[in-house]
Amino acid sequence: MEHINQNIKKIGSITIVGGGIAGIQAALDIANSGFKVHLVEEKPSLGGVMAQLDKTFPTNDCSACMMGPKLVEVANHPNIEIFAYTDVLNVDGEAGRFQLTLKKNARGVDPEKCIGCGICAEKCPVKISDPFNLDLN
Repeated sequence: MEHINQNIKKIGSITIVGGGIAGIQAALDIANSGFKVHLVEEKPSLGGVMAQLDKTFPTNDCSACMMGPKLVEVANHPNIEIFAYTDVLNVDGEAGRFQLTLKKNARGVDPEKCIGCGICAEKCPVKISDPFNLDLN
């Protein structure tokens, strides 16, 4: 077993790969400790599987009721930068000094101009799969 050098200088930022409920909570906990957090999610939005659930096990609590406030908090936290719809292509380095290569995927809509009205969806002739809804639409 290789031992990690205990004298590693702290860089001051952390990357969390995965924007499900665990990644969101980890990002919030670390950001609240004063560190800069880069939250990377491969899907277009945060939430993971929990965002698709109605209730949680074993308490049958409302998933959206638990997830909603966390999403608002993570989106508005000054120490968290979200990289949604982004793939991790490569990881280099060693403990305490990692360097990631990321690829931001195209959304097809300019987020600076989009106001969420939905008109472009009505006009667009292209139909794409919807993995979030298991392609049931």
